[in-house]
Amino acid sequence: MVAVHWFDEVDSTTRVARADNFRHGDVVATPNQTAGRGRQDRTWNMVAGQGLAVTLVLSHRAIGSPRHITRLPLLVAVELRRVIGSFAPAGTDTSVKWPNDVQIQGRKVAGILVEALDDDRLGIGIGINLTGIPPQIAADSATFLARHDITISPAELVEALTQAIVRRAPELDSGDLLGEVASTIDTIGREVRLELPDGRIVTGRATGIGASGSLCVDVAGVVDEFIAADVTHLRLAGDEPR
Repeated sequence: MVAVHWFDEVDSTTRVARADNFRHGDVVATPNQTAGRGRQDRTWNMVAGQGLAVTLVLSHRAIGSPRHITRLPLLVAVELRRVIGSFAPAGTDTSVKWPNDVQIQGRKVAGILVEALDDDRLGIGIGINLTGIPPQIAADSATFLARHDITISPAELVEALTQAIVRRAPELDSGDLLGEVASTIDTIGREVRLELPDGRIVTGRATGIGASGSLCVDVAGVVDEFIAADVTHLRLAGDEPR
């Protein structure tokens, strides 16, 4: 079970969730996040009412202390894609971009960031574009649910998504999860540009998902695995870069 705590406005749902009184299954949610944080400490804010910011608290011990905790962002992305797709018109193209974005027709509609809150608790931060695009994101690379005739109340979306994550988190070590992830990842088979945390740039062809949830990339004939990177899709036959 989850317990959702709604706020009219917060600076960061993950900062609020760090408080000791939020435990496994608790959710902090708001339609107005003013100082959120994305990957590599990027600012992640939203126009009030146009988006949804959520942080779900999970206990590492409560989900069985999985060996492959690094798969968690991908599991969350798979479930978010599934929930969005269940409310979308038939034929809507939804996918996951490694490692932590959900896309509609190749444009980002949601992002995910998992952080350690303390020695046991994890905060799963999720930002979803409902009726508009955050000002810090290029308009041609993002989209929002309403543009695709996806109608779902924020409360219903939060409830469906967080219940699914809590239910499935103990499955992180399952071999079946990787196959499910691979079938939804739009990155596999593409030429990609990776910006690594140390600033290095790597280009190659994404070939698959590793056991840890890493991205396998063929770089000049040698396949390497990357556990963290910002990824740009360079091309797929007939596609534009994104």
